Amino acid sequence: MANRFFDQIGGVMTLRLKGKNPERLINMALSRGIYIWDIKWRTENLQLRVRTSGFKALQSLAEENEFIIEVVSQEGWPFYKRIIKGRLGFLGGAAFFFITLYLMSSFVWFIQLSGNKEVNAQKILTSAARHGMYRGAAKWNFVCNNVEQSMLRDLPQLSYVQCEVRGVKVHIKVVEKILPQEDITGPCHIIAAKDGVIDDVLVLEGQANVQAGQVVGKGDILISGIVFPPAPYSMDENTPLPNLEPYPVRARGTVKARIWYEGYGECYLKQESKVYTGRKQSALFFITPWKEICLKRHDPTQFALFKKKEKQKLLSTPLGKWGYDKRDYLEQKIKVVSYSAEEAVEVARELGVKKLSRQMQAGVKITDSHVQILSSPSDSIARVKVSVEGIEDISKAQPFNLAEMNAKN
Repeated sequence: MANRFFDQIGGVMTLRLKGKNPERLINMALSRGIYIWDIKWRTENLQLRVRTSGFKALQSLAEENEFIIEVVSQEGWPFYKRIIKGRLGFLGGAAFFFITLYLMSSFVWFIQLSGNKEVNAQKILTSAARHGMYRGAAKWNFVCNNVEQSMLRDLPQLSYVQCEVRGVKVHIKVVEKILPQEDITGPCHIIAAKDGVIDDVLVLEGQANVQAGQVVGKGDILISGIVFPPAPYSMDENTPLPNLEPYPVRARGTVKARIWYEGYGECYLKQESKVYTGRKQSALFFITPWKEICLKRHDPTQFALFKKKEKQKLLSTPLGKWGYDKRDYLEQKIKVVSYSAEEAVEVARELGVKKLSRQMQAGVKITDSHVQILSSPSDSIARVKVSVEGIEDISKAQPFNLAEMNAKN
């Protein structure tokens, strides 16, 4: 084992010996102290192994005796050293690449958030950043379990937080608390949520304050939660009438009313807009704490009109910020679209309908609609107002204090 180790350090060569009576050369080499081993016949030639230190002596001896030596293979540190010297730049570049890759992979570059519906995403990311988890953060600066517990304390709206690190990406999964809807169990009125004209009143419990055809405003009491019993009637004048007091209830019912919605839209007969041509140029800068180095420039004379998009990746270190800045210049051109008067009115009407639909609740029954053109034919812009009449439920529960009932009495 020790001899094999020293052979690898000094280097070993496998040779093929050609000539008549190669045994004679072997005997001559051994008599001169040249160490030879692993001697084997290969067809008509003799194959042997020798240390690198004895190769030149064996080669001189072979030339003197008219033998031919061919090198079959070389192994050991001297030959590896020669290869390494010849490819030092390549190996150094490979080592630098892997070291840089390892260092870059030790930081968080992307954060993905999922599971939130009601809680603002920026609020969740700010909480994570407060406890060390943010873009550009070193992985050794935070522990996922600690960040999860801290975020649950910061955001009581969340019932579960999971932070999972995958390479340079962090995936934050959250589960929001399902809060029970507030249900009114005590006395309440049914009030109007919007202005309108009453179309239908259905009272399940309580006392109606409005009737069909009556105009109501937002906040008016439609069904009262204070019930006044009807006055009793007696045929006998000498019989005393019972004194019936009003009593509170939880008003229930549905009140539908006619509601009017309006939407406004406009469209120029001639419109100019910027569109992308598909051509672009890019510039790349390497950012160091001391200066910004340009790696790739763009030609500002190529595009007359463009939009610049910038993307930066920065890494904070004790020396300062390192990273790159990529700037894309997307070429644009002016596109002109012309409409006839009828086409412009139709486009304006569609815009008005879209704005109007955003105001309406789902399930509104539309009973009438009207389109009014506000512009004249000579105008350069078409203006349209769209009006819609619909029937919808405007009832809304509102609790009240029993002291209110006593005050009315």
